[in-house]
Amino acid sequence: MTQRAAPPHRADLGTLRSFLAVYRSGGVAKAADALGLSQPAVSRHVKALERIAGRALFERSGRGIAPTEEGHLLATRVAGHLDALEGALDVVAPHADDHAAPVLFGAPADLLEAHILPRLAPMTAASGRTVHCRIGLSPELTEVLLNDELDLAVVTKIEGAPTKQLYLRHLCDEEFVLIGRTGEPPFHDAARDARPFIGYSRAMPMARRYFRSCWDTLPPEPSLTVADMRAVVAAVRAGGGIGVVPRYLAQGGLDAGEVAILHTPGRPVGNAIYLAARRGREQLPRVQAVFALLCGGTVGDVSDTSGA
Repeated sequence: MTQRAAPPHRADLGTLRSFLAVYRSGGVAKAADALGLSQPAVSRHVKALERIAGRALFERSGRGIAPTEEGHLLATRVAGHLDALEGALDVVAPHADDHAAPVLFGAPADLLEAHILPRLAPMTAASGRTVHCRIGLSPELTEVLLNDELDLAVVTKIEGAPTKQLYLRHLCDEEFVLIGRTGEPPFHDAARDARPFIGYSRAMPMARRYFRSCWDTLPPEPSLTVADMRAVVAAVRAGGGIGVVPRYLAQGGLDAGEVAILHTPGRPVGNAIYLAARRGREQLPRVQAVFALLCGGTVGDVSDTSGA
């Protein structure tokens, strides 16, 4: 009995999985590495899907490729379903080796030091669990989390983040303060104060939120950036400029009289911090153990279903 060929308008799960890996990684080579396939095989899957769709799903962009409008639309429609299927397989698969598998964890350096390691390190000592930590900022950590290069990551709910694909639990809240070296005059007028600004990235999301909340404007371009908020505080303490930082990082300098708060808003400005896993993988025992340790034993998904 001959096997009937699949109708030409249907794509198998392997083809869709290759497409989604290319979409998320931005390249055929990275997708092939992530899937354990050859580059020609991934390219064939994408071309087959484009034949079914009757239009291009990717186009060349610089040295890489970028999804077309149709590619974005297809990814939006299939990503949640494929992630759910893979998550279901993770749940029913044997977990005999789960304890032996290391936990791959990502966080900004300052949050890792202040909020994560004091609670996570004792777990590794008591249970024998291996944890490998990666330092980065929310956009980078979100990307590698969705590519399964991390099990969990500490993130903020950044604008445009694919929160439908993330399982999020509230970790902590942080209050922002505008600080300068002790002796600096107060900061009153965002339009006229030209003092140099220090931030941990050119986008300075903390400062942007603070300035929008207090003056409905954007902060000045930073004169110095360093991707570690502890170093930002150190630069302010050394007289390099002023900056918006989490209060818990500034508290030591405030107590020592080395830095001062230059502005007090009408109501505190802050941010919520979340612990994230790719949706479906939150059911893995090693991931559940870290969620329970850092976020408490109650299960409560706070993912914003209105996200991309």
